Amino acid sequence: MVTQAPKSHHSISNEPLPPPVPNASCCGSCGRFVGPYDRCPYCGATTRGRLSVRWVKGAALLLATLGLIALWLLARRTEIPTLSAGEATGTMNLAYVRLDGHVVRNINYDPGNGYLGFWLNDGTGEVYVSMYRDVTVTLLSQNSVPAIGDRVSVAGTLRIREGMVSMTVNVPEHLILDRGTALQLNTGDITLLDEGLRVQVAGEVQQVTEPYSGLTLIKVADESGEITIAIDEVVTALTGPLPEIAVGQVISVEGAVSLYRTTPQVLPGSVTDIVTLPALPEPGPVHLNALSELSPEDERTQVRARARVVLLEGLPGGVKATLDDGTAQVMLLLWDRIHQALSNPPALDVGAEVEVTGEVKLYRGELEIIPARADDVIVIVPAEPVPWVQIADLSTADAGRIVRLRGLLGEPYGFSSGVKAPLNDGSGRITLLFWSNLYTQFSPQPQTGQEVEVTGMVGAFRGNLELIPRSRYDWYVRPRDD
Repeated sequence: MVTQAPKSHHSISNEPLPPPVPNASCCGSCGRFVGPYDRCPYCGATTRGRLSVRWVKGAALLLATLGLIALWLLARRTEIPTLSAGEATGTMNLAYVRLDGHVVRNINYDPGNGYLGFWLNDGTGEVYVSMYRDVTVTLLSQNSVPAIGDRVSVAGTLRIREGMVSMTVNVPEHLILDRGTALQLNTGDITLLDEGLRVQVAGEVQQVTEPYSGLTLIKVADESGEITIAIDEVVTALTGPLPEIAVGQVISVEGAVSLYRTTPQVLPGSVTDIVTLPALPEPGPVHLNALSELSPEDERTQVRARARVVLLEGLPGGVKATLDDGTAQVMLLLWDRIHQALSNPPALDVGAEVEVTGEVKLYRGELEIIPARADDVIVIVPAEPVPWVQIADLSTADAGRIVRLRGLLGEPYGFSSGVKAPLNDGSGRITLLFWSNLYTQFSPQPQTGQEVEVTGMVGAFRGNLELIPRSRYDWYVRPRDD
């Protein structure tokens, strides 16, 4: 019997090999590996069902291009976030944001490298805005270089270092300049309160001086007074040489009001803002603004309005009148020095018709007109005398009403915000409330036993009636022998 030896695992099998497994990297005809070739180098067969590397590269390039275009379109349509200077923190470093505000201080400019910079104030703080040659050249060609007093909306990259907030502008179109219309004023009408206001003045040149190289001072005067025009070397470097100006010439100048210590002066933004005139212009007709025309965009501008006083209230340091011209209501703020300088302060009360000139301010969302001088307030029709009433005729329904009372004053006593005192007119009792800032202005001051005449607004506190004087003119103490 012959025993067959077991087959070794090293023995060679004569069984046929299985057919090659189809693969995208192998030739479909001979089954050999062909890699990236489109034609088999062994048998010459064309490979099918495979993507060409060239097509893959093309598709990738196309998708990348479309993605970049989509990102660009999205960035163009996305609004740049607006930030205030007070909101800027260290975590916002390198953020791309927009700031809105007014240009303050002098402009910095280096003609050698084209560097331009200025300080922007938005009411919450200041940010130093700078730009380099490419942007500066474009702004110069567009006559869009900011000047002191201009309102500017600017977008750029924030840089916050050691507490200083700055911004770099890289795109000229991201600086929007609003110079506004200059207000025509006499030289003597410009005061400290006009700082930052854009004005136009005309006068005869009294003096031309150059206190140091790079600064020219031109003193001009008209019938109302005089003021100094200051032109520094940055203005001439940006806008050209100063024209020939001689004493005795009449010139018109447009610029922003700035302060040298406590003296107002006018700073032109361009040498083209100085124009020679044959003679002083005649004063034009006065334009009256309807109160409904005023808006927060008019802040820091001068307006003139005619309206009726519908309410008068006291406030620390002055009085506040509500003006109504039939189109809207706006507050008129009179500081004590203005109110007391009026020819007849009591005539400016509820029912009076007034014509006022002043600067528009925005306080806690409320528009105010603030005159700079007593001459800016003209009482056209004085207020009718406030009616006398008896205390017994008043009730809580009269809250907000302006009335006049006479009676005997009781003992004054202090409280956290001022002084109170009872008043008895024989028909009843009411509490007089004097705010602390007003109490010190009364002459003589309230004392027990005085016979007084007092005007004020009726108020109600916890069901008890009060009378609140609004100014020193609401208080009168009758002499003993009266």
